Amino acid sequence: MAAKNRRQKVQELLADFQSLRRGMTFRMSGSAALPRVTPSQWGVLMLIEQNGWSTVKDVAKTLGITSSAATQLVEGLAKSGYLMRETSKEDRRIVTLTLSKKSKKQIIAMKKHVLERFLKIFKALNDREFEQYLALNKKIVRGFVVAAGSGSGDKK
Repeated sequence: MAAKNRRQKVQELLADFQSLRRGMTFRMSGSAALPRVTPSQWGVLMLIEQNGWSTVKDVAKTLGITSSAATQLVEGLAKSGYLMRETSKEDRRIVTLTLSKKSKKQIIAMKKHVLERFLKIFKALNDREFEQYLALNKKIVRGFVVAAGSGSGDKK
């Protein structure tokens, strides 16, 4: 495939990715007790759920954002009742973030909803195509990780 044609195909893929991203972006369904969350806030909740707890510094590092941006995300989640903050008894500068009981239930429901949504998306592929997609996706992700680790996105 000629370089110009490959570039054009990659541009088409990028447009498709954006379309998929817009279609898959969600807002966690809210209630009177727990308002909606943004995709960035959802990332914070997933980080804390996966690790059991976190700090604002960990949130900033994991999401690749500034500490002040992470603080704003955490403040919004705490104010809305999704997170609980506990100041360390040993070092008052350290604040541990954990999920509230209410948000744990909400997260379970949302993860189920996301899984169902993805299952519907992948119904477009038969089993063989789905296995091919998985293999190709893993190959692309491995290439991305290698390229990111080398500091260069240009792999030939």
